Amino acid sequence: MGLGNDLYGDDAVGIELVRRLRQEAACGRLPYCDPEKTDFEECALSGLALLDVITGYDTLLIVDTIKKAQPKTGRVRLLEADDLRAMPGPSPHYVSVPQTIEIGRKLGLHVPTRIRVVAVEAKNMYHLGEGMSAEMARTLPRILARVKDVLKDLCGPAGARKRTGPPKGRPKARGLGKNRT
Repeated sequence: MGLGNDLYGDDAVGIELVRRLRQEAACGRLPYCDPEKTDFEECALSGLALLDVITGYDTLLIVDTIKKAQPKTGRVRLLEADDLRAMPGPSPHYVSVPQTIEIGRKLGLHVPTRIRVVAVEAKNMYHLGEGMSAEMARTLPRILARVKDVLKDLCGPAGARKRTGPPKGRPKARGLGKNRT
C-alpha cells in the first residue's frame, strides 16, 4: 500500500511507487508476486479509516514518507512491525498505523500480522500543489529496487496464502503487497 498524497510534494512517493509497481506487475515484470494473491493500492487515508483497507490480509507492505529532523531526501529505512512505535500523533484525534492495527485486533478483525514499512525520508512534504521535488524523483529507481526486494521476501512461498474473501458487508480490501488469507 502506497500511503501519501500527491498534492503535497514528496509525500507522493508511496503513491508514485505503487503506480510503477502496478504497471510492472501488469507487464509480468514482478514474477514473484502472484497477481491473484497480491494487490497494489494507492491510499491517502490515515487513522482508523485504514482498517477498511487492511482488514482481511495476513501481510502488509506500506511505502510512505517519514519525517526526520535532518532528512536526506530518498533515504530508505526498512521497518518491521516491532520497529513501529504506537506513539500518539500530534492530536488526540489522530490514530497511528500501529494503533490502528492494535485497535483492529482488539475489535476481532483479521488485520495483518506480517507488516513491513519502507519509510522514505523527505524534506518537501507539506507544500500543497508543488509536485514531487526533482531530488526525490531522481531517487525513485533506487527506492523502487528496495521495495521490490521487500516484495520478493513477502511474496515468496511463506507469503502466498489465499484470502477467503472480504469481511462481510465490506468491499474487497486492496493494498500493496498484502497477501490474501
